[in-house]
Amino acid sequence: MSDKNFGFWRSIAWPIHRNEIKKIVSMGLMFFFLCICYSMLRNLKDSLNLAASGAEAIPFIKVWGMLPGAIIATWLYTKLRSFFSRENVFYILVSGFVSYYLLYAFVLSPNSEALHLTRLDIYLKGILPSGFTGLISMISNWSVTLFYIISELWSVIVLTVLFWSFANDITPLTQAKRCYGLLNLGSNMAPIFGGGLGLLAKSIITTSKGADPMQQSLTSEVVLVSIFALFAMGIFYWINRKVVPFEPAAVDSHAESVKNSNKKRLSIRDCIRYISKSRYLTCLALIVLGFSISINFTDVLWKAQLKKQFSPDEINTHLNQVTIGIGCIATIGGLLFSIMVRRIGWTFVAMLTPAVMVLMAIGFFSFIFFENALTGFAVSFFGVTPLIMTVYFGSLQNCLSKAGKYSVFDASKELAFLALPPEARIRGKAAIDGLGSGIGKSGSSLTYQALLLATSGSIALTTPVIAGILMVVFAAWIFSVKHISKEFKVKSDAAELGATAVAEELKEEAAPVG
Repeated sequence: MSDKNFGFWRSIAWPIHRNEIKKIVSMGLMFFFLCICYSMLRNLKDSLNLAASGAEAIPFIKVWGMLPGAIIATWLYTKLRSFFSRENVFYILVSGFVSYYLLYAFVLSPNSEALHLTRLDIYLKGILPSGFTGLISMISNWSVTLFYIISELWSVIVLTVLFWSFANDITPLTQAKRCYGLLNLGSNMAPIFGGGLGLLAKSIITTSKGADPMQQSLTSEVVLVSIFALFAMGIFYWINRKVVPFEPAAVDSHAESVKNSNKKRLSIRDCIRYISKSRYLTCLALIVLGFSISINFTDVLWKAQLKKQFSPDEINTHLNQVTIGIGCIATIGGLLFSIMVRRIGWTFVAMLTPAVMVLMAIGFFSFIFFENALTGFAVSFFGVTPLIMTVYFGSLQNCLSKAGKYSVFDASKELAFLALPPEARIRGKAAIDGLGSGIGKSGSSLTYQALLLATSGSIALTTPVIAGILMVVFAAWIFSVKHISKEFKVKSDAAELGATAVAEELKEEAAPVG
């Protein structure tokens, strides 16, 4: 079934046939619940890590914790898939995640002082340079580090591997083009509910005398995560009983293209060589790298300011508020994206994310570098200290940049790929998506580690260097958008002319002779 059965407005807002409602609504609810879980877990793991290990541990965790964790989790998934069905693997892995979160909230976290390697921490800090403080904290506070890693793996394994693999298996390509946008809209709205539930859980907690408010927030939010995960598993069970048996085989050109792409997987060297041959693809790679590098660098600096200003429980509250903002802005941006592209153009939409990040970075670094000079200004006009202004600018940048990624950045990047010929599009996308994000995250984390080692573990001393690197990254990002915009306009105009010519030719052929 195609869009021909829909009117104009319905094809935009609700391109779903009546016999598809049961499937799409149930999949949307399942994805929505899983995304709510991730929103809450993301705020919890950041709050706990900042309180226990500090922001300087984040670059070490991303390289020496997340990378091995992702490899082990992927290996475990492939092993389970060889012994169990797709449905049973989903139950096993989601139940495993939930069991660990409950174990941490009710056993590991309350006994963290006895479980953490305090003696090892003192010993290593005595024999190693102070630049290794982040690495030492990551190791000694192992339970918090493990919670951080496993919470991030929820996004990798549950959302990306389990959900989207299942969705692709039961959804033909023609249906996916119409329905996946609605699923993404639900994922953009999930942070609103996740952040709101985090704040609600905190507000209804009755803090007893001597109790740790952060521990109580952790317990209540983990219980909520467990409940939503059970809801998701229940919907998954229902889909497999009431929807999947009645679905036609979803083996189509999409599945075939995935199969072929796996057979023709490019090596890292081939990826770099292929991208370097095209200036258009090189600029696209710089855009992806620019976002990944800038978001990782600013994330560490912003969280260091959060730790200076707030207590662990207050950090969790603030992160929940930021998460609500991300969800609201991402939802609005996603709804307005197609209108902005048609009315204003691709260049404006593609420039939104870097422009916002540059403006927020100027305010963020200004209040860090000129704290004494701007104290009077901040107190007179805003009634707060420069540290508070730094926190607010960092929070606003984090909110707008992540909302921009979910709503306009990813979509504008995909449009840029669509302007390429089919072969260049497939190979270029595989190379850029496969390398860009990974190199950006690992490269920025390794760079941060080197700076921390060179500055004796001081984030304050690394800030001027990070600011200089970010200015170069932003300049390359904006230059790449400008270059792509010229070629994109030429390619898109040519595609529209070609489509118009084909339509006219078909119209002439269909016209009656004589």
